[in-house]
Amino acid sequence: MTDVTRYQTRVEDGTFAVETDDGWLEVGAVADIVDLFGGEEYVIEYTDQQAAVAWLDTDDDNTITVDVRETLETMSYTDDFVSNLASTPVDEETTEGYPKRTALYVSLMREILDSKGNPEE
Repeated sequence: MTDVTRYQTRVEDGTFAVETDDGWLEVGAVADIVDLFGGEEYVIEYTDQQAAVAWLDTDDDNTITVDVRETLETMSYTDDFVSNLASTPVDEETTEGYPKRTALYVSLMREILDSKGNPEE
């Protein structure tokens, strides 16, 4: 089995960064990430069938609520994920006024979270 390098994260002075082989890569302001997620919590919805698996501990309404700030500080990422972020500028903005790298990060994270059980999106 091949070991996969996982890159850690940090939040310092309100800025979220991901570790790279060359140091820390700024992803963006935590406040912007929270805004792009739609708030402090992100809810993943499961179908009745998905929620029935023994290892999944959903709420009564078949959801899991993810604390966005906690996730920023506890996730680690693969080289591909980090390389994708690094190739996207943090000093250019989206049409909504967010740094492109910050918006990409949230988009990728939503894909990861939603792939765990939000089949309707």
